[in-house]
Amino acid sequence: MGRALAEALGLPGRGRSLIEGNGLVVTWCVGHLVEALNPEGYDPAWKAWRWDRLPIFPEPFRYAPIEQTREQFEVVARLMNRADITEVVNATDAGREGELIFDLVYRLAGCAKPVQRFWTSSLTPEAIQAAYAAMKPGEAYTGLRDAARSRQEADWLVGINATRAQTLRMRRAGAEDGVWSVGRVQTPTLALLVRRELDIRDFKPQPFWTLRARFAHANGEYEGRWFKEQDGQTQERFGTEAEARALAANLEGRPGKIKSATGRTEKKKPDLLYDLTNLQKEANKRFGFTAEGTLGLAQNLYEKQLISYPRTNSRHLTEADALKAPQWIKALAQGQLTDLQPFLEQLRRRWPVKLDKRFVNDQEVEDHAALVPTEKPAKGLAGDELRIYDLIARRFLAAYFPDRVEAKTTIITEVEGETFKTNGTVVKEEGWSAIDPPYRRKKVEKAAEPAEADEDGDEELEGGLPAVKKGEAVEVASLQPKEGKTTPPKRMSEGDLLSAMQGAGRELDDEALRGAMRDCGLGTPATRANMIETLIKRAYIERKRNILLPTDKGIRLIQGLPAEALRSAELTGSWEARLERMRRGEETRAAFMTDIRGFVSSVVAELEEAPAPQVHGAPCPTCGQPMRIISSTRRGDFFHRCASCNLTEPVKKPVLGKAAP
Repeated sequence: MGRALAEALGLPGRGRSLIEGNGLVVTWCVGHLVEALNPEGYDPAWKAWRWDRLPIFPEPFRYAPIEQTREQFEVVARLMNRADITEVVNATDAGREGELIFDLVYRLAGCAKPVQRFWTSSLTPEAIQAAYAAMKPGEAYTGLRDAARSRQEADWLVGINATRAQTLRMRRAGAEDGVWSVGRVQTPTLALLVRRELDIRDFKPQPFWTLRARFAHANGEYEGRWFKEQDGQTQERFGTEAEARALAANLEGRPGKIKSATGRTEKKKPDLLYDLTNLQKEANKRFGFTAEGTLGLAQNLYEKQLISYPRTNSRHLTEADALKAPQWIKALAQGQLTDLQPFLEQLRRRWPVKLDKRFVNDQEVEDHAALVPTEKPAKGLAGDELRIYDLIARRFLAAYFPDRVEAKTTIITEVEGETFKTNGTVVKEEGWSAIDPPYRRKKVEKAAEPAEADEDGDEELEGGLPAVKKGEAVEVASLQPKEGKTTPPKRMSEGDLLSAMQGAGRELDDEALRGAMRDCGLGTPATRANMIETLIKRAYIERKRNILLPTDKGIRLIQGLPAEALRSAELTGSWEARLERMRRGEETRAAFMTDIRGFVSSVVAELEEAPAPQVHGAPCPTCGQPMRIISSTRRGDFFHRCASCNLTEPVKKPVLGKAAP
């Protein structure tokens, strides 16, 4: 990124730690260069994990260079304080975390020189030059900087204190050594997976039967499913096989007729453009990519100047962005995506083209606009990078095309007063979906397995139905009862968890909190992928194929954590609402941090006073004494161990594909 800036501003060379020329010096951070001190960095007495050392409130917060990148920090610090440097330009990522990265380096370097803020969502030379010409004084971003520091310090206070308190509580209960990490975002995220897993474990499959009929009409055959409207409810199932077979026997050989045949046309508009979370969900669904993997690929494309800034939470463009869009279309025409050329030719025939107002809304763009290709043509991309670029390019290009038009047909067939429903769909006009086809998972045939479908909702046939009219006669060609079983909720894929994190807080009663979480949920687009990997690293969840499962340790943490505020998205909602007010200058940093310290004190007190969690399992099968639940591996696996005879047994894990007992 530093080299892209230097090149756009006319600086020659490719230095290892800086590029200098024409009266300018460009240097860079390597992610974060500075980190907060651990508690023992303030006071050696805080190294011990003891109740009488909690809560820990550093004043003021202190920081140090990250050891692995200390050399680059020293380069940046020397440059900031060099005598001939008169002004510092903050060109970190345009957002809260970028502001924090710069502020920590600037303060730790002891710099007091004037700051200008460089703000861009693209690394093309044109975008860089435009942003450089429109910089604002650093003071214009005081609210953003205060919000960034407050978020970082508040997370430190909650994480350090709640983790130590919960770990001490588990030790007091007899659990063996190990850290029980707690955090404002990670714990509610873990709770989403744990609640789903417990729902699956508690689920009791219920058998049911449906009745399918095949009807013969003069214009062709079709299939229908029995249903009945009763007291405003639709009944489609039988509780026993005998009921389904009895009705089938009564209707066999009886004449039927078309009770109604209705058709309607549905128009589906193009999807909104990608933000990072929606890109990660789509890449996970289509290709099985992890959230972290997708972010890495998007970052590579951004640094190659091929897409806009990836860590965005917006699915819209600004009016200014929309004016640049024709250049992005021309770049696609010159790039390597040959499959798009027929569609680009259609746009050329009706040039100039303009984006619909659905996609352009300045009010929906905060730090960065939606993910789009840039005016640089893509050349030489391959593999996974090409897959991600292709997704972004198709979603953008589809926005210029008309609606997808589907003809929906519903036939109600009546036999001896009993009714059967048939739904069918025919695509009349592909419209935008010819460029950006909706993903449909391929069906895999499973041999020798009983049906386990939870068949709520109507089935829909892809394809045409025979032309029929109300009152026409049909013959009942066959009647077939079909057995099914209700199924438990599905375990979450990475895409499912990203959706749940993005939507967390919608169930909150407080309207202001819901509004604060509308665009963020749990975590941010930039941090959700890392949070999933952190939960895996801390042995709270594990990845099996494309499914995320809570470990026994993760389940025990959520079940045994008495502080409900730490399990709920409400804490994040209240923080985000106040941090947004702070960004606008309507909330003071001092008031926010005072309240955070009060919250942390109450959480520590609640954990200390709460009854010790249960750490014993079933009686030992050998001697009958209670067995302790222990953790003995870094993966977070749990075991039952008998203190009397030392018998050890693994705690059973859920089995993928069916409800666990």
